[in-house]
Amino acid sequence: KGKVNNITLDGCKKTAVVFGDVIAGLDIINCQSVQAQVTGATPLVNIDKTDGAHVYLSKDSIKAEIVTAKCSEINISVPKNEEGEFTECALPEQFKNSWNGKNFTTVPTEIAA
Repeated sequence: KGKVNNITLDGCKKTAVVFGDVIAGLDIINCQSVQAQVTGATPLVNIDKTDGAHVYLSKDSIKAEIVTAKCSEINISVPKNEEGEFTECALPEQFKNSWNGKNFTTVPTEIAA
């Protein structure tokens, strides 16, 4: 028990990890079909170049920032109630970028939303 600074999964396939408190965050990089469950608190989940990740957040990590890049099939489960049930949410994979005269705005496409 106790806190760790950071957890990194790099190049993993069909791997699952369960952990408590993390000070900096969780990094999932170049992975396929991985699962991660946070039982404590983490401020950040960073997922990069990954195909298939399922992250279960705890009530203490519900406000964590989720950052993704070059990913597909990313699902985040959040606590639904005190009985341990979760609500699963898929993150968008496809985005639409539009020029508004000053800069680009980015929104998920209707297919991805």
